[in-house]
Amino acid sequence: MFSRIELFRQIMAPFCLLVGVYLWISGGQPAAADPGIQQGRITAIIQEKLDRDAQPDELWLGCELIHASQDLIDFYRGRAFRPLWVNPGGLHEQGRTLPQLLKNTANHGLSPEDYHLSCIRGLLEVLDKFAGRETEGSALAPEFLAQLDILLTDGFLVSLSHLAAGRVSPKTLHPQWLAPEKKAHILAGLADFGRGEDVQSLYESFVLSCRKYQALLSAGTRLRSVVALGGWPVIPGGPLLQPGDTDLRVFLLRLRLTQAQGRQAAVSRLGFYYDRGLEARVKQFQLQHGLKIDGLVGEHTLQALNVSAEDRHRTVLVNLERLRWLSCGLKERFIVVNTADFSLQGYENQQQKLHLKVIVGKKYAKTPVFRKQLQYIVLNPYWNVPRSIAVKEILPKVQKDSEYLAKKHLQVLSGWENPALLEPEDINWSEVTPDNFWLRFRQQPGPWNSLGRIKFIFPNPFHVYIHDTPHKVLFERQERALSHGCIRVQHPVRLADFVLQDDPQWTAERILEIFGSRKRKVIVPSAPCLVVLTYRTAWVDEAGRLHFRKDIYNRDQQLWKALRQASDTGQNIPSQDSGHRDG
Repeated sequence: MFSRIELFRQIMAPFCLLVGVYLWISGGQPAAADPGIQQGRITAIIQEKLDRDAQPDELWLGCELIHASQDLIDFYRGRAFRPLWVNPGGLHEQGRTLPQLLKNTANHGLSPEDYHLSCIRGLLEVLDKFAGRETEGSALAPEFLAQLDILLTDGFLVSLSHLAAGRVSPKTLHPQWLAPEKKAHILAGLADFGRGEDVQSLYESFVLSCRKYQALLSAGTRLRSVVALGGWPVIPGGPLLQPGDTDLRVFLLRLRLTQAQGRQAAVSRLGFYYDRGLEARVKQFQLQHGLKIDGLVGEHTLQALNVSAEDRHRTVLVNLERLRWLSCGLKERFIVVNTADFSLQGYENQQQKLHLKVIVGKKYAKTPVFRKQLQYIVLNPYWNVPRSIAVKEILPKVQKDSEYLAKKHLQVLSGWENPALLEPEDINWSEVTPDNFWLRFRQQPGPWNSLGRIKFIFPNPFHVYIHDTPHKVLFERQERALSHGCIRVQHPVRLADFVLQDDPQWTAERILEIFGSRKRKVIVPSAPCLVVLTYRTAWVDEAGRLHFRKDIYNRDQQLWKALRQASDTGQNIPSQDSGHRDG
């Protein structure tokens, strides 16, 4: 589906091309013009358009308005403004390959119109028609070729950046031209192409090659085929479907599961009976959608089954963008928390070594997305209660129950800088309000502590960390968006063992021994460990199974909107992950 700007491009392109024919195909130039002279004219026009003291931010080229960035200008300046794709005779073979490469970006969830595809195709059509009618006394105008060259270069540069690092900034969701962290690599690659590298090879070198990206890309291709065939059927609501049932909806269930695999079912073989084979397939579906695995089609399973193929395909595309943000190639020891899956994985040399359940932030206290190095671990931590929790949740309970602080092992301190320990009975709690609150609550180490017995610190602007919890029963829930933003981990000692595997003195037994002492202890790991907090609602596992998860924070819709938004609108979408996180 086209955005309004893309529709405008489609409608205006034929008109612009007619103007282009009139302006750029000249019959007054001598046919025998020296190619060297013609090449010099093309170069001079490129320089005239780009190498100005007061360079405009926008530049009309044929039927397209481009952002004449400093990077584009510097690239051409570095090659003395010589054309990259054209010569006096027209477009060279590498340039002929480029439109198909730009079209292929749609498979990655990107919009080829961001790279001027319709305009380029129209100009090439004019070029081909003119070349077929070339007669003595006519020649291609250098103006035409110069503008075409700039347009091709700009489209290719932007497409490489979007493939390598994402179309939008992960911090702001604002469209980006050249991602800062990839700029030098992209410009160097284009310079190598100018010296003879194959354009197809250069394009492919900027597509993420790691298994997780390529597998999800393939899954998106299969889903696109399902969408093209009309998708899968909607299963009507009704009573619980379970093994042993005979129902028309069982037929639709079989059809739904078969078509999701991109296969056409033989209707006569589907049947209306819910047998054990179908139960196994339903359990597999539940596994791949983060549902309770019971083989029963109840409310939640039915809801997941009835998400359309088009919506599932869209989910795959937004998650391809998220993978482009993270890039590939992490080879060190690292931890990945997938908020949407309520899970934590530990990797060593790109092999998964650990998988744990986690609890993440509530919808109004979303766990953010970022990556930081783990710096230290605290055993038997104090919990310094954030002010927001202190005034909203704890203060009202203290005012109602004078024993509440003692019951919860909470101390009272005189603020945050050089605090003194206060006696709760010395404070007139009736006079303490959220507006004049100057105190600090601190929970003592022990099994009652809200952080549990251990926390993992990777300093960040959101004040988010991973920690233990005394409320282990909460890990039995399927959906675990229950915290104030921090990540609670089910088996923290196993996580500590993974992080500290290069520190033989820190065995699980010794950690448990220190837990018993209730004395605070800080451990600095000897080996680095990166912590990656991410939000992935679609991925392909090691067995090749496509997984989907519920969009608990409604981030998919935000990202999809940003991806569809034309890059020249200039609209800035606020970050989905900004703000302070406590608890």
